[in-house]
Amino acid sequence: MDVLTTPPLPLADWLSVIEREYLAEFLPAGGAAVKFAILDDAAIDTAAEHLVRLGHAHGMLTVPVEAARTRVHLMQELFFAISRALPWDNLVQRYLEGLFSAHGYTWPRSGEKLAMTDLAAAFGVAPNLLSHRVDHWLTADVWEDRRLVQDFRAALLSLCLSRLESQEWESAGPVAQWLRGEKVPPASLRAADISVRLSRTNARAMLASLCHFLRKAGAAGLLVVLDVRRLACTEAVEGLLRYSPAAVMDAYEVLRELIDDAEHLPSLFVAVLADSGLATGDPRRALAQYAALQMRVWPDVRPGDRQNPMAPLVWLAP
Repeated sequence: MDVLTTPPLPLADWLSVIEREYLAEFLPAGGAAVKFAILDDAAIDTAAEHLVRLGHAHGMLTVPVEAARTRVHLMQELFFAISRALPWDNLVQRYLEGLFSAHGYTWPRSGEKLAMTDLAAAFGVAPNLLSHRVDHWLTADVWEDRRLVQDFRAALLSLCLSRLESQEWESAGPVAQWLRGEKVPPASLRAADISVRLSRTNARAMLASLCHFLRKAGAAGLLVVLDVRRLACTEAVEGLLRYSPAAVMDAYEVLRELIDDAEHLPSLFVAVLADSGLATGDPRRALAQYAALQMRVWPDVRPGDRQNPMAPLVWLAP
């Protein structure tokens, strides 16, 4: 691991590359990437703040996630953390406005929820005729989109229809809770045609579905800033999660799966921030213990005595 002797890149230089090569065009065009950065513990919060600001500047949906508070070794928990941070009402509203616009109907009051009867009056169309057309649009654009898993399609349909009714659908609340990982009575999910609870077996497919939906809603991309320094810690700290070595390996597997699934996660950028413990800490927790991930990110090839800022893993200095 002689790359450790290579001078670290200045944080500002790396951020400039990330912004120029990924946030500006690659992500909005549908690309995806997972990048690892190793910094001093004191600099991780600063790096996370800069990434969040860059994400907002480029219109990204930006979600900070800390392994100290989210069980990142479980894919469903990572999905729930992302889902809880998203403005679902706003996203569904943007999606519906785009859907109506694509069929020649400009939403009368942008950003405002309107019932079907109000929309029909604004467009000069009989309510039942407009409802029939909307059913066809949603069927073609959501239900028949096989990039979205069936339960996600059912959930999205419930959320869309709830915004077109004068009163909220009874199923809309449970659907939103289900997406956030909250406990929901099975009967409420069945009413929305949702068949299963979210677990590590289907969370990857749900994340892929979410990424596709965010593009439908006009989002420039999804930036997840993932602070994993807690994985290298062995001591217990009140209020913070503690990972066993086995859980650390599970977390590395989640990260490996994100890398391998990148082609199915359009406009997703995951910035994994870690301290030196990732490379040189407790051998039972270090990256070298999970070869499948190490082989995907370790920068074995570099230009001379410098680091490649485009490499999957870089060492940074403040």
